[in-house]
Amino acid sequence: MIIKNLCLLGHSSSGKTSIIETLAYINKLSSSFGTPSLLDSDEEEKKRKTTINLKVFPIKTKNYKLNLIDTPGFSDFIGEILGAVHSVENASIVVNAQNPIEVGTERSWFILNEKTDIPISFIINHFDKENLNFENILNTLIENYSNRIIPITIPIYENNSFKGLVDVISKKAYLFEKGELKETSNPYESLTNSYFEKITETIAETNEELLNKYLENGQLEDKEILQNLKQAYKMKLLFPLFTISAKIPETIKLLQKYLELILVNADENELSKTNETISLVFKTISDPYKGKISYIRVFSGKIVKDGTYQNITKNQKEKISALVEIIGDQHNPINECLSGDICASYKLEQTSSGDILSTVENPNLKPIQYPEPLYEKGVEPKTKADEEKLSSAINKIQEEDPTFKAYRDHNVKQFVIATIGDIHLDYIISKLKNKYKVNIEVTPRKIPYLETIKGKAQAIGKYVKQSGGRGQFGIAHIELEPLPRGQGFEFVDRIVGGVIPKNFIPSVEKGIRNAMEEGILSGNKVVDLRAILFDGKYHEVDSSDLAFQIAGAMAFREAMSKANPILLEPIMNLEILVPDSMLGDVIGLLNTKRARIMGMEASSRKGWQLIKAEAPWMEIKDFAVELKSATQGRATFSMKLSHYEEVPSNIAQQIINESKRNQEEKV
Repeated sequence: MIIKNLCLLGHSSSGKTSIIETLAYINKLSSSFGTPSLLDSDEEEKKRKTTINLKVFPIKTKNYKLNLIDTPGFSDFIGEILGAVHSVENASIVVNAQNPIEVGTERSWFILNEKTDIPISFIINHFDKENLNFENILNTLIENYSNRIIPITIPIYENNSFKGLVDVISKKAYLFEKGELKETSNPYESLTNSYFEKITETIAETNEELLNKYLENGQLEDKEILQNLKQAYKMKLLFPLFTISAKIPETIKLLQKYLELILVNADENELSKTNETISLVFKTISDPYKGKISYIRVFSGKIVKDGTYQNITKNQKEKISALVEIIGDQHNPINECLSGDICASYKLEQTSSGDILSTVENPNLKPIQYPEPLYEKGVEPKTKADEEKLSSAINKIQEEDPTFKAYRDHNVKQFVIATIGDIHLDYIISKLKNKYKVNIEVTPRKIPYLETIKGKAQAIGKYVKQSGGRGQFGIAHIELEPLPRGQGFEFVDRIVGGVIPKNFIPSVEKGIRNAMEEGILSGNKVVDLRAILFDGKYHEVDSSDLAFQIAGAMAFREAMSKANPILLEPIMNLEILVPDSMLGDVIGLLNTKRARIMGMEASSRKGWQLIKAEAPWMEIKDFAVELKSATQGRATFSMKLSHYEEVPSNIAQQIINESKRNQEEKV
């Protein structure tokens, strides 16, 4: 059987899910038309009335199997989108006829062109709405994306009513009538001929023989056009455009006819030419009844039930104990999954999303590059029971979602969760509370400030307790001096004459190091200084390791208070990709963040700029949300730690005061 794989991308509410549901209906895989729960059956999806998780739905006909993958429209769920596009040979961008240039449309175009080399088609949906102009929509798409976008179908749209379609390839026109397409006279003959000529010119470019024939005769035979339409699409010389309404099944019937004709077959993938097994786990679900479910795309060879494969990503063996074909929520047991197909397995122990399962050591399959989640919040479980449940829930969510991270930041003693943005965060929090029944409180992200000194100072640490019996005795004289930024800590022993025995000198150092874990200004770690132990006293009976640890800590705190202590803040490197039209808005936003613009350069994207900047982490901890707001979600950014700098005195005082208030509240 011929297998074709297609993912649908586009902005939220463009109608990706509805298209699949209508395809299911016309192929008698769904008993009722417009069944909203056919794919979006997750409780969070029902509540939000939008797709969050990618879904696989196969359409089987006598001639082929079409695996359709539905994707979310919100950019916060980029992990789902990347999983989908790396699992297929074809992609369609679904466009809302009422608003053809939306953020999700633009994002889909960039992902497909920058992350993959798969061919692309466009589907204009919702053409049953009022006040639409097909040529304006088409020209807008051409202007923003490519002049190789050419209609395969033209809508017959009269008096704000979507009445039929013109098939450009056959030059035939059809009206919608009782669920069927009834042939009629073509009202757009001139326009049809114009688009047909463009398609013919494009097809002529696919090979030299056709080009010579076209230049010689000025036309190609109908069969040559039909036979080579797929090749033009595959070579990305042509981005076919279809006009539909998912509410009108007749439009989907014509769409399916052309999908069957032009879509690249799974066995045309370069990887399929080997007999060895190469497969990708592109989606993981934690199901309350079935446990962990892993979606697998087999690129070559086959996956068999009870077979063992090498997890190339983790360098571990993985046994496939169960295989199923997924059709919406139905899981049908199978014994094998052949090259080109998509299936799922239960309870894989070593494998998670993005992992490669193979029988060859170096499969020529690129791993999925997921973006780092940069929107961070603190999470605190409300009870001890919640704390125990939280750990298990977090592990399951991380298995499902490679763009979600959770970890304990020991520098600030906070459990941190990181997401792509605010919608992603809201989804994760809702899932923790509703699915896993964990009561949590979301708190602001604590910034890992550091403390250091700018001057030199000496101090004596004296810990003496003698009240009968064995006491405690340790006296340490130290001097502190600053080190260059990034040098950490240095301990120097300058004791002479045995005033402190050698076995107690490491105790003084340990006490200083312990005290450095919480500085004197804001309770943050102290760095970049040298501590010199130059004098002290001991008692033959009462001196101990503990006494000199305490003495070292006491001396350190006093010396630091006299050595001009300062607060350091983390400075982040930012790279922001922004449209030219929004450059001023982003520069203005950065100017409110104490940011320094380090440079700007033209992006490989036409009409986009790459801004390089530095900014304090404190100022941009919510930058993912603020940038989205400032650019309507169009701009993207990456961020990583650059270095630490002294906090301006007025801001430092605010941080210190807040730290003191928090400490008082705890007491």
